[in-house]
Amino acid sequence: MSSILTPCVGTIDGIRRAETIQFRQLVDHLVADGDDRARAAGRQARRTLAEMVPGYAPQPVLRLTRSLDFRAADDACPICGYWTCRCGSAGVA
Repeated sequence: MSSILTPCVGTIDGIRRAETIQFRQLVDHLVADGDDRARAAGRQARRTLAEMVPGYAPQPVLRLTRSLDFRAADDACPICGYWTCRCGSAGVA
């Protein structure tokens, strides 16, 4: 098999575009080759996670129980109202 990836010269956008096209052609070639080999062996290539790992149960998504309140560094303290906190609540949040 001859090399699909060839050196190119041009603007950076043109080079990236050409590399992307060449990479996509390489991936398409590998997918077609894998499909042909699986078909020759009497199987079908696995495409989804459920096909690749039967019975796999992903972990649940982490859910926060309370919302996090953020305030800008230049905001006044919500408890004492001073710009430089005098009640010590700045370290509590």
